[in-house]
Amino acid sequence: MGHTHYWYLRTSGREAVEKRLGAILEDFARLLPHLPPLAGPDGTGAPVLSPPEVALNGSAPEDYESFVFPWWEEKEWSFGFCKTGFAWEDKRPYDLAVRIFLLLAKLHLGNLIRVASDAPLADWAEAALLVEGVLALPVDLYGLLEVRLLEVEDARRRRFLLERWKEDDTGLSDWLQARERLNQEGVFPWPFRGPYRVLGEAHLPQEKLPQLWAKEGFYRQG
Repeated sequence: MGHTHYWYLRTSGREAVEKRLGAILEDFARLLPHLPPLAGPDGTGAPVLSPPEVALNGSAPEDYESFVFPWWEEKEWSFGFCKTGFAWEDKRPYDLAVRIFLLLAKLHLGNLIRVASDAPLADWAEAALLVEGVLALPVDLYGLLEVRLLEVEDARRRRFLLERWKEDDTGLSDWLQARERLNQEGVFPWPFRGPYRVLGEAHLPQEKLPQLWAKEGFYRQG
């Protein structure tokens, strides 16, 4: 359990990943003045920001799990992850640095890396706008994270937007029904009622994502 970011590196591309790590770190260094204090992997000392490895954490007491990149396994895809807090509401400030680094890795490595996350697009928008503003690099969150927004209508014709992984509609009905059950149990507020109908995909501008995201797990329509 925890607020976690995940990534998968194509193991056969190890040499290319290691060659491009320096360029990723050059961009990351330009963003350091805009990031919270960082420390070494144990929350003390200086972060390791030079090839062949990146290892960082928040500065204690704002540390949690260490972020180490790259991480290699004897598989087609090498899996790595970093928990930055017990839950979304409790994520440590260095979470922004992890999001920034993974976005830069995706921009530089392309299809050699896949990135996934517990964080909503609204969180990633903060990182994307910082990368665009400081580095003047265009960031398409929907494409980089392979996420889409679905426009959904409930039984009362109220419409909202939901994040889903691209090409993955499995379990959507169960997910929505579970939200209703949690609402009835007083665990999780959910203002909509089924049956639900998917109307299609939507595309909010990245700068609007934080404004329209609701902590209940959906986006209001702008």
